[in-house]
Amino acid sequence: MQALWRQAECWWVRLVLPQILATLPLCLLCWRHCRTLDGKILRLRRISQKLERWQRTIRAYGLDPKAQLEMLDVDHAMRNEMAGTRDMLWGLRADCIDVERMFNQLGYRSHRLQQRQDALMAVLDHCCVAASTVLVVLAEHDAAVLQRLRAQRAA
Repeated sequence: MQALWRQAECWWVRLVLPQILATLPLCLLCWRHCRTLDGKILRLRRISQKLERWQRTIRAYGLDPKAQLEMLDVDHAMRNEMAGTRDMLWGLRADCIDVERMFNQLGYRSHRLQQRQDALMAVLDHCCVAASTVLVVLAEHDAAVLQRLRAQRAA
């Protein structure tokens, strides 16, 4: 891949383009990827905030005896959705690593790109932890509700 890219650069230089213009397509690709990462970072921060709000809400339901019984994930749909979200985030993280590897294989280094990659990885890691925490909180809540229902049934 890198050899093909270098051949393309040499071809552009032979056509009397300065070296900076020969590498311009890769610079534009990097710039576009940075813009895409900026958008993803913003959206993932919002997702992370929502996940944290869900954690607080589920915990609040667990403290109120009446509300506690209203929310029970019997069919595990909420858990399945949250696990799917977490898995999607892990997939996005792997894609991000692959793109970074591609730029490195092409020999292209950009401080700006590295900053965006690092920021995205940090946000993705935080989102994955938040999603996993929501899964744990849901499981704890459901276990407490089931225990309370069994106690009521036994009494």
